[in-house]
Amino acid sequence: MVQREDGDQRAVMSGLFRKILKTVWVLINIVVLIALALSAWDMHRNRRAAHFIAWFVAGVFVLLAVPITFYEVAQHLENYRMPRLQRHVIRILFMVPIYAVDCWLALRFKDGTIYFDTIRECYEAYVIYNFYTYCTVYLQEFCNPGLEQIIARKPPARHIWPISAFLDFPRMGEPFLRLCRHGVINYVVMRPLTTALAFVSEANGVYGDGQILNPLVAYPYLALLNNVSQAWAMYCLIIFYRATHEELAPIRPFYKFCTVKAVVFLSFWQGQTLLFMVKMQWIKVSQRETKTDYDAAEVATAMQEFLICVEMFFAAIAHSYAFPPSEYFGAQIPKERRMMDNIADMFDLRDVYHDVVNYGESNQARLSHRWASFVGLFTGKPPPPLASPSTNTGLSRTTGESEFARLVDNPAGRAMSDVEMSRIPGIGSAGDGRVYGERSGGGSRYDGSSGRRRERRAS
Repeated sequence: MVQREDGDQRAVMSGLFRKILKTVWVLINIVVLIALALSAWDMHRNRRAAHFIAWFVAGVFVLLAVPITFYEVAQHLENYRMPRLQRHVIRILFMVPIYAVDCWLALRFKDGTIYFDTIRECYEAYVIYNFYTYCTVYLQEFCNPGLEQIIARKPPARHIWPISAFLDFPRMGEPFLRLCRHGVINYVVMRPLTTALAFVSEANGVYGDGQILNPLVAYPYLALLNNVSQAWAMYCLIIFYRATHEELAPIRPFYKFCTVKAVVFLSFWQGQTLLFMVKMQWIKVSQRETKTDYDAAEVATAMQEFLICVEMFFAAIAHSYAFPPSEYFGAQIPKERRMMDNIADMFDLRDVYHDVVNYGESNQARLSHRWASFVGLFTGKPPPPLASPSTNTGLSRTTGESEFARLVDNPAGRAMSDVEMSRIPGIGSAGDGRVYGERSGGGSRYDGSSGRRRERRAS
């Protein structure tokens, strides 16, 4: 009894300390922003170079944004109770420091802009993948009767216009999940490929960064591939959210979806708009006035880098509200789990590897099936039936079991009882032989406001 009271008192004091710390941090940010505005105005009045002012202002916003994200990541690692969800949350949160530092370096060293921008854009694809996987893991592990069965019960739907004029909507169930999953993973695969092509073309002097209307350079073609791939990935996220928003309601998917989409999608169109405005001379470029050797395309790129540095400060604040660690405070954390285990799990990329391999194998099988169908038109031999690809969240059953075994320091992978399974973050025992997350007659629903699961009976 005394120990429980001491624990409650420590929790109250810890919560009070966090509130005081956040209040002090907000006050410091307000003071810094006021001082920054006055300093920038003073530098402009003393005729300092425009790019120097931009470096300084962007650097201050980066220094304000990065600690916010690191604090949120540290809170998640300290309360790492549901690894299969929180690993994706942390990967999404790291978008802010990667974007912010990357853009500031690109603004500071303009000759290396292509290298910094491609790193940022590759991580952008990784973030889209992690958000999609975050949603599918929740539906697969915390909702019954499971992801594919939930989708199969949905009424038939249609593509959003004008896509509906060209494509038929897949059957709800495994075909729909395959469309969404492959639509997201296509960008994860396409982005590094176009990055490699960009590096090769830059080395041969034919990249033409920002020359969107020049047909003799590689930039417009690579940009078209990236844009189509990214737009399709975001569209697949939209139709997936539209189909599952009711089941995802406990984890507040709308705010999470908006923050991810705003950073990824709006930042791209912001860059294209700035480039168009410079090309149309709506934004005047004068090397004499700006005291730089930037051409029109470089000015548009520099403005984009500057704006992203500023926006990442507000994105960090938005992420702290959209992905709060308090959502997981109610879940149980095993005593044997250490901070280094949490950090190692955060960097475990086996789920990405398995998804990309599954994507490649599935596409290869489908292409082989279509080729066999085409040949069968002439030979009269029907093609073998196409096997249904896995719709899991990137881990096979064997891999998933070894993952659970690793979480409880059980390298032998022996069968665990319900009591032992209940100690695994993200999994709970129902007490009657069933385990939360398994597709049995009952099940559980994750309560995002408290980190607990509410048992519900099968309909």
